Amino acid sequence: MIIPPSLNGFYASPVAINTDKKWVIAVIAGELLVPAADTMTDTGTVIGPVIDSDETDLLKFFCERRITLGQWHGRDCEVWELLPEAASTEGFKLIELRTLLMSAGDEAFSLACRAVQLLDWQDKHRFCGSCGEPNGASESEHVLQCTPCNINNYPRISPCVIVLVTRGEHCLLARNAAWPPNRYSSLAGFIEAGESAEQALHREVFEEVGIEITNLRYFGSQSWPYPGQLMLGFIADAVTDDIKIDGVEIAEADWFRYDQMPGIIAPPTIMSGRLLQQYIDDATLTYG
Repeated sequence: MIIPPSLNGFYASPVAINTDKKWVIAVIAGELLVPAADTMTDTGTVIGPVIDSDETDLLKFFCERRITLGQWHGRDCEVWELLPEAASTEGFKLIELRTLLMSAGDEAFSLACRAVQLLDWQDKHRFCGSCGEPNGASESEHVLQCTPCNINNYPRISPCVIVLVTRGEHCLLARNAAWPPNRYSSLAGFIEAGESAEQALHREVFEEVGIEITNLRYFGSQSWPYPGQLMLGFIADAVTDDIKIDGVEIAEADWFRYDQMPGIIAPPTIMSGRLLQQYIDDATLTYG
C-alpha cells in the first residue's frame, strides 16, 4: 500500500492487509506497555509506543483483545489489550499516555491516541443503548452494530476549541482551578450542540474570563484522548482587556508579555504549547 507522505506513514483502516510483520501497541488498563529500549523502523524512525511483532511472543499469552488500527510504515498495526500480569514482562515498561505526549512526536502520540480511544469506545458500547442487546463488531469498518434495532455505533469524537487570545505584546493565559499554582494555559472548552467552532470560542472566552474577541484564525487540530476529543486550535485578538474570571473553572488569569511567560506552560507537543510558541515566535519578530 502506498501511503501519501502527508499522513506521516500511517493509514487509518479497520482492515488488515496481512503483512508478514506487524506493529503492536500494547495497552494495560489505559496505560502503554512499551519497549524498554527504542524501536526503529526500516527507515530509521524512532517509534515511541510501538512494538515490533518479532518481540511480542511473550505478550501473546496476555492478550485479551486485538483491534486493527491500520497500516503504518508498510505493516499492519494493531492494538492489543493485555492482562495486568503483562506489566512485569522482561524488556518492557509501563508508561502513562501523558508521558508519551511529553516525550514523543505527533506521529507516535496520534497512533497511541487511536489505540486507546478505540479500546475505550468498544468498552462503552458493548450493548445497544436502545434494546440492551449485545452489539456486534464489523469486520469491514470500526462500527458496533445492533442487528435487531439496525443501529450502528461509530467511535465517538467530541469536538473542542482551544484559543490563545492576544493583545499586541501580551497574550492571555489562565490557570484552571484544579491545577497547581503557577501552571497556565490557553482557554479551551467543548463545542455545544448547534454551535459552530467560532461561536464556541466567543462563548467560552467570555464565560471564563469576560473578554470579547475578534479576528479568529484557525491554527490546527490535535487528537486528545481524555477520553475522545478533537482539539481545534485558534488564535484570536482581544476586543476588551478587563479580565473577569468565572471563579469556577478558572482560578487565575492574566496578560503575559511574550518574553515574560509564567513558570509552567504547556510543551510544544500539545496544542496549547503550539499556539503559544507560534505567538512567541511571531511577537519576537514583530517587537524584537
